[in-house]
Amino acid sequence: MSLYIKKITSLLLLSLVFIFTACDDEESLEIKTPDAAFVLQEPGINNVFLNFGLPQNSAFTVTWNDNLTGASSYGVEMSLNAEFTNVVNLGNSNSNTFSISVEDLNTAIHDAGATTFRDIAIYLRVNSGSILSNSVLFLVTTYPTDPAVFTSPAANDSFVLSIGSTSSVAITTTWTDAVLGSNLGIDVSYTIEAALSGSGFTSPVAVGNVENLTTLTSTHGDFNSVALGIGLVAGVAGDMDLRIVARTTNENGSVLERISNPLTISVTPFSVVFPNLYFVGNATSSDWNNNNNNTPVFRNQNVPNNYVYTGYFGAGAFKMLEVKGQWTPQWGTNDGSTLAVNPGGGSDPGTFNVSTAGYYTYNFTTVGQSGTFTVAPYDASAAPVYTNMGIIGAAIGGWGDSDEVNFTQDANNPHLWYALGVVFTSGNEFLIRADDAWANVWRYNGSQNQYGTAILAGTGSNFPFTEASGNYDVWFNDLDGKYIIIPQ
Repeated sequence: MSLYIKKITSLLLLSLVFIFTACDDEESLEIKTPDAAFVLQEPGINNVFLNFGLPQNSAFTVTWNDNLTGASSYGVEMSLNAEFTNVVNLGNSNSNTFSISVEDLNTAIHDAGATTFRDIAIYLRVNSGSILSNSVLFLVTTYPTDPAVFTSPAANDSFVLSIGSTSSVAITTTWTDAVLGSNLGIDVSYTIEAALSGSGFTSPVAVGNVENLTTLTSTHGDFNSVALGIGLVAGVAGDMDLRIVARTTNENGSVLERISNPLTISVTPFSVVFPNLYFVGNATSSDWNNNNNNTPVFRNQNVPNNYVYTGYFGAGAFKMLEVKGQWTPQWGTNDGSTLAVNPGGGSDPGTFNVSTAGYYTYNFTTVGQSGTFTVAPYDASAAPVYTNMGIIGAAIGGWGDSDEVNFTQDANNPHLWYALGVVFTSGNEFLIRADDAWANVWRYNGSQNQYGTAILAGTGSNFPFTEASGNYDVWFNDLDGKYIIIPQ
C-alpha cells in the first residue's frame, strides 16, 4: 500500500511541475503580425516575345499584393534601367492586376528609346500615388515599327528618260533601315512603289523589289514603263511620288508592313508602243487554244501599259499572250501578286487562278518583264443585259439602220461583244448603240488611241477613226464602256 501511495504522489508532483512549466511558457509566447507590404510579384517567366501577328493579345499580366497603402488606383511604370531614370507610364489599374497588349508594349518600349530589338531589359514597378513597389525585370524581343528612310535620290531631283538608253541605269534608289543592322535576325523584302504625285498611292506601280538590301536600280526602259504606268505623259515632265514598302513575314504567315514617307521627283518619260494582250485558259472563252478568237484585255486610254478587264471568269486558270497563235511572249504570275513573262526562249510563268466562277476586275500594269496586278470581285447583278449591240456611222459605211454592223455576244459573258473584220474608212466617225436604237448610245471620251472608255450618254461626241482604212476587229464591254479596235 505504501508503495502505491508513493507512486501516486510522484505522479501528482510530476503533473504539477508540467502544469506550472506550461503556464510559464504560455506567458512568455509572443505572436507577431507580419509587416504590411506593397509587393509586385516576380514573374514565373520573364522572357517575352512580341508577335506582330497578334497585336491585341496580352503581352503579359503582372500582379501585386498591397496591404500597406490602402490605395484604390495604381499606375504601372516602366523604365529601361533599374534606376528608373526615365519613367514611362504603361497604364492604370483599379485592382491588383494589370495587362498590356503586344502592340502597346512594343510602342512603349520603342518610344522609351530602345535601339535594339532582342532581349531588351525593361523594369516594371507599381505606383500607388505615394508609395512605390519593388521592381521586376522582363527581357523583351520587340518588332520594328519605324520605316526605312530614303538617302537617294534627293527630293525634287529630275530624270529625263531616253529611248536610246533603254538598258542603261536611269535611277538608283537607296535607303537606310535600322532593322538590317540589328540583332533581330529577320528577312525584309523591300518594294519601291511609284504613284502620280498627290494621288495618295491609290494605284501604285512597283519600280522593283529586293530582299535584305538597301539599294535598287532601274533602267531607262523599265523606269519609263513605271512613269507611263502611273499616268505621266510622254515628253512632258511630271511629278512622281516614291515610297519604300518593307515587309516581313513570320512563321505563321502574318505580314508586318512598314511604309516610308513619300519622296517626290520629276520624271520625263518617252513615247513607246505597248502590245495588246489576249486571254488564254480554261477560265476564259477561248480555253487553252491560243488562236480561238481570244478575248483582248481592254486598255487604259491614259496609261499605255495599263490593262483593265471587268467580266466573267469561269473557275480555272488563265494567262495572257501578246500574239494570237503564238505561246510567247506569255504573261502570268509566279507569286500571285506580280507579273512575270516568258518573252521567248525562257521559262513559262505560272497561271492566274480563279477559284470561284464569277465577275471580276483584273488590273495589270506591265513594267519591262515584270509588273503588278490586282483582282477584285465585281457585282454585275444590276447591270442591264442587252439583246443586241452594234456599231454605226460613216466610218463603217453609213448612219442608216441597214449600215449598222451587229456585234456577236460572247457565249459566256452577256456583257462582252465583238465584231470581226469590220471595214473602217479613215477620217470618219462612228458610235456604239444597243438594241438597234438610239436610246442607249456610247460616245467618244477623248482617247488618242483606238481603245479607251466610252461614255453612255444621250448627247456628245462621235468616235473619230484616225487609223489607216482597212479591216479591224472590234471588242466592246457594256459593263464599263471599254472598247478596243485591233487591225487584222
